Amino acid sequence: MAIVGSVKVDSRPVEEILRRKGLTVNGDVQRFHTANVLRRIVRYMPYRTGSTIKLTQAQSPVSRPEINTFVPYARYLHEGKVMVNAETGQGPGVVPGVGPRWRRGDQLKATEQDLTYTVTKNPEAGPFWGKRLQEKEGDAMLADLKNYVQGRGDPV
Repeated sequence: MAIVGSVKVDSRPVEEILRRKGLTVNGDVQRFHTANVLRRIVRYMPYRTGSTIKLTQAQSPVSRPEINTFVPYARYLHEGKVMVNAETGQGPGVVPGVGPRWRRGDQLKATEQDLTYTVTKNPEAGPFWGKRLQEKEGDAMLADLKNYVQGRGDPV
């Protein structure tokens, strides 16, 4: 005995379903995840005065799916390597009363020498903050995200 028939599926477009569930680039779920990453990543960032962390938080609105650190020394801190002038191989000049500064337009290159981070405030501070956060807290962040999505309910 064969069953013959047809099934009609009346569904909304995928984009609309994702938007209603908060799963778009600027949706609720993405904003929650960006805020969670931003809150957690500071543990892995170097902290001397706190200005880099504060600027990162100010430059990374949770409405965007990215964490930004737009400061001249960000690459230097993030890569964890001492930088020198690509042409001369020398470090920065010292400006009296200010400290070490690079000349505008200097091209820098990383050396093999590691930076020594101040770890009194953030014992986990070191290079490649995002990768280290993912390695150490990726499972916890996934659990947070899962709990958030499940706790939101199903929007109508």
